[in-house]
Amino acid sequence: MADAKFDFDVEKYANLLKAVASMSRLYSDNNKAFIHSRFVEKLYVECAKATDLSRSDMSFDAILHKDIGVGVKTFLADNINIGKSEKVAEFTKNASLGDFIGLNHSAYAKKASELRNNRIISDANEYAVDISKSIYHCLVRTNDGALIHEEPYRLVDTDNIKPTDKFGNEIASFSEVDKGHSYFTDGISKYRYDVAKNVLYKKFELNEYKNSELITLDIYDDIFQKILKWTNLAPTKQQAIQVIEAVQPKFIQPVKADYVVLPLYSTKSGSKREVQEKSGINQWNAGGRERKFGESYIPIPMAIHDAHPNFFPPKDVKFKLTLPNGKVISAKVCQENNKALMSDPNTDLCEWLYTIIDKNLDIAKKRFAEERPYTYDDLREVGKDSVRVIKVDGESNAYKLESSNLGSYEEFINPTTDTEVDEE
Repeated sequence: MADAKFDFDVEKYANLLKAVASMSRLYSDNNKAFIHSRFVEKLYVECAKATDLSRSDMSFDAILHKDIGVGVKTFLADNINIGKSEKVAEFTKNASLGDFIGLNHSAYAKKASELRNNRIISDANEYAVDISKSIYHCLVRTNDGALIHEEPYRLVDTDNIKPTDKFGNEIASFSEVDKGHSYFTDGISKYRYDVAKNVLYKKFELNEYKNSELITLDIYDDIFQKILKWTNLAPTKQQAIQVIEAVQPKFIQPVKADYVVLPLYSTKSGSKREVQEKSGINQWNAGGRERKFGESYIPIPMAIHDAHPNFFPPKDVKFKLTLPNGKVISAKVCQENNKALMSDPNTDLCEWLYTIIDKNLDIAKKRFAEERPYTYDDLREVGKDSVRVIKVDGESNAYKLESSNLGSYEEFINPTTDTEVDEE
């Protein structure tokens, strides 16, 4: 390896990578190694002793040393000297809600950048991540093998957005000729917003920042025979089939944890998503008596109780609730019809929640002072309108909480039969 210092066991990483790459013929005839993105996420977590967040639908795939967010990516690059543009954010839900309607290319760049920044800040607050320390970890596959590339995980500098041509050269104004893409830079990184796909791409400058030496990856053409030998099985037809099936990648959804999804908005209006002005996360805005900052609750719709009647403990029975930042609070189900998830003290839960929505507590406190309640637009801006409550396996009255993407509650109540399978 080169002199670049990586914060993980590089030798173990390279050896595990070589082992998996050698079996590429099981899945592909390409001369470039077949490396699944899920494997790279798991590989990084294993070798860095990081916390795995790859299944949490958030901006970071892992957390290193408790406060360093890591975005893990793997992609092919024919020429590392010219860099490679890769997807860093998708806004399908926002687009379906009309956030990009009627925008020109300049506004596309601004809106996509703001939404990406909002989501990153919200996720960082949720998990107590320091964005200034955060990184992208990339496994870049080339014709001859692979190299490790790391660079800072930055917000887009929205005050410094300038148009570029498709080659990344700055130009005087945004071109409307290419209707499908908005190309821009913030003076540090180069981006492309794909209008049809609602996807933001970032160019990874592979000849800058931190790179390893090339890791040579050998591919075994006789991998089936090798597996039979490794497993000490006679090469009968039936045994060969069994071995091949055993090593085939089964990238299916993991066994579902025992959880429910709760909306941060009211479900009383049917399909309309609306945050009530004086209840739920806006209970602090209700009249009748003096209210405290953070005095709010997360609504529990009757549909949740009907479908999962024994998920929560009985009314007013306290239970342990662990937040993504590691803080453990006391919580309970309360109010008429068990409609509220609250913490004790009441402010513990929603002060954490407010930093996810408003991006910092000072902004939230100003909202309280100005009596300016949350709306669904505030949730849409950070890409989160629900929370997931998960039972801790093997513990009594112990739960975990995490935020959830736009539309998660509706998808939980009315699940589709489609199962997402990741592809390279």
